[in-house]
Amino acid sequence: MATEVLVERASLDDGVVMIFKEFGRRVRMAFDPRRISESRALALLCQYLPRLIGAMKVVHRADA
Repeated sequence: MATEVLVERASLDDGVVMIFKEFGRRVRMAFDPRRISESRALALLCQYLPRLIGAMKVVHRADA
């Protein structure tokens, strides 16, 4: 079963490019597009949560 990753854009503090919080089978992630692309933010998320590799469904805020 894929984990749903809810992706949002946000203006984050200096030095912070991405944040995330786990909620069971859902992960909420926000990235700062001024500092990092969405694809790089997702790759960074997978470094923190390797169980997501090949097992995530990306949902954008407008889709939720």
